Amino acid sequence: MAFGCLNRRLRSAVDKARPFVEAPPVDARSSDLKTGVVNMPAIRQQYGPNFGVSVIPYRMPAAHGGSPILQR
Repeated sequence: MAFGCLNRRLRSAVDKARPFVEAPPVDARSSDLKTGVVNMPAIRQQYGPNFGVSVIPYRMPAAHGGSPILQR
């Protein structure tokens, strides 16, 4: 009987500390963003000519002359 009372008290303490979140579990039908899977076409596009060569994503060189909005 004492163990049953202790279990009920501990269960209520756990339920208070861990709120219930109504989110579906991560499974095989989950999106790549939720599971952390790499999307290779997106990585190839992001890295451009640096893909497979460098860990730094490709950035196009800056155009000469700056922004026409900022020039007066």
